Amino acid sequence: MQTTATRLLTRFNQGTVTLSRTTAGTVDPAEPWIPVPGVTTVYPLKATVKAVGKQFIDGTTILATDLEISCAAFAIEPAPGDVIAIDGVAVTTIKTMRIPAAGTVVAHKFIVRG
Repeated sequence: MQTTATRLLTRFNQGTVTLSRTTAGTVDPAEPWIPVPGVTTVYPLKATVKAVGKQFIDGTTILATDLEISCAAFAIEPAPGDVIAIDGVAVTTIKTMRIPAAGTVVAHKFIVRG
């Protein structure tokens, strides 16, 4: 199923959607006063973007103006602090969903606000 989802989302890929993760730099114990910059890794996503589905709108956390991103499984598991960009514009992630919720991941769904 993961292969099928990846194939379909690759075929219907919309725009440029990326996920960026920044990891903290490692401090040199001999020179702890020297700041070490973090490393940012960018993961291109095979994704579609659309208006959020009515079933998710609650009027408080998720609004009708939010967007829903569906993407194929990729190299890492999404985590809080990851930044998603749609066509170069960073958006705020409101909710992440793994599909299916247990077992081998087939796809990810994000609710975002831009």
